[in-house]
Amino acid sequence: MLATILIWLLVDAVVMTSFVWMPVMRGCEAFFGVRVSEDFYRTEGRALLSRYRFWLLMLFVEIEAIGVLVSLYRAELPLARIASLPLVVLPATILYILFYRQVKPFAVSDEGRFASTLRRRRLSEYTNVYIEAAVLLLTVTPLLFLIYYYPQLPERIPVHWDWMGRPNGWARKSFASVFFLSLMLVYLQGLFILVKHGLLTVKMTLPAERAEEYLRGKEEFLSTTLRLMDWVRVLVSLMMSALLLNVVFTSVEHLRHLTVFVLIVDAVSTILLIASCAYFIVRLFKIDRKLKQAVGRVYVQRGRDAQHWYAGGLFYFNPEDPAVFVEKVVGFGYTFNMANRWVYVYLAYMVLLPLLFSWGMTK
Repeated sequence: MLATILIWLLVDAVVMTSFVWMPVMRGCEAFFGVRVSEDFYRTEGRALLSRYRFWLLMLFVEIEAIGVLVSLYRAELPLARIASLPLVVLPATILYILFYRQVKPFAVSDEGRFASTLRRRRLSEYTNVYIEAAVLLLTVTPLLFLIYYYPQLPERIPVHWDWMGRPNGWARKSFASVFFLSLMLVYLQGLFILVKHGLLTVKMTLPAERAEEYLRGKEEFLSTTLRLMDWVRVLVSLMMSALLLNVVFTSVEHLRHLTVFVLIVDAVSTILLIASCAYFIVRLFKIDRKLKQAVGRVYVQRGRDAQHWYAGGLFYFNPEDPAVFVEKVVGFGYTFNMANRWVYVYLAYMVLLPLLFSWGMTK
C-alpha cells in the first residue's frame, strides 16, 4: 500500500512541477503565455509568479493529504489514488488561467520583421529503414508466434507476471485475452506514425535577422524529437513483444525455460527507454539553449498568430494556419491547432485506445 501511495504521489508531483515551470519556460517571451516587457517580467511578474507558486503548493498539499487519507482508511486504494491526478490537473489549470488573466493587460506586441521557410518536409526524409524494419519485425513475429501456438494454449492462460516473471494474473483463453497486447502494439505504432506525419506540417516562423541560423536550430529540434519517437517505438515494441511471447512461454511446457529471456529483455528495454528519453530531452534543452545564445530567442510568432492562443497559451485555434501541430507557447514540444479539421482524425484515433483497452479487459 505504501509503495502505491508513493508512486502516485510522485506522478502527481511531476505533473505539478510542470505547472510550476510552464509560466517561465520561455521567460518574458511567453510569461503565462503572454509576451511581456523585460522590466515587468523582472519586477511585478516575479511577485505574480511567487503568488502563483504559493497557491499551487497549497493546492498540491491539500489534494495529496486528502488522497492519502482516503487511501489509508478506505479499501478502494487504486481508485482513490488515480482520482487524485485529475483533481490536481483541473484546479492547477484553472489557477494558471486566473494568473494569465492578471498578466494579459501587460502584453506587448512583437514589432519585429518575420520570414517563413518555403521548404516542404517529406516523411521519407525522416524515416530510417533499419528502424522501420525492426519495428515491423517486432510487431509481426510475436503475432505469428501466437497464431501458431494458439491451439496448444491451455484454457486458462497467464496475462500478468510479477517482477520475477511468475504468473500472478490469469484469464480464460479467448481471442481477446491472447491477442489483445498484439492489437495494442499495432495500434500504438499507428499512433506514432500519425503523430510523426503531423509534426512534419509544423510551421516555423523565422526572425528576419539571422533567419537561416534560427531555421537550422529549429529543424534540429524537430528532427531530434522525431528520433526520440523512433527510439520509443522500437523499445516499446521490444517490451510488448517480449510480453506477448511470454504468454506462450509460460503456457507451453517445453518453452518455459525461455521465460528468463523475457525478464532480461524487459529489464534491458526498460533501462534503455528511460536512458534514451533522458538523453534526448537533455539534447532538446541544449538545442534550445544554443539557439538562445546564437539568436537571442527560441520562440518567434507573428502578432496575428499570437492572437489565436487561448487560456494562457494552452490552446491554439487558428483557421488561417494550415498546420496540424504548432510549437507550444508554454510547456515543451508541440500541440494541436484545433481549427484544423485533421486534428479531429487524430483525436478520433486516440479515442480508440480506451475503447480497445476496455474491450480487452472485458473479454
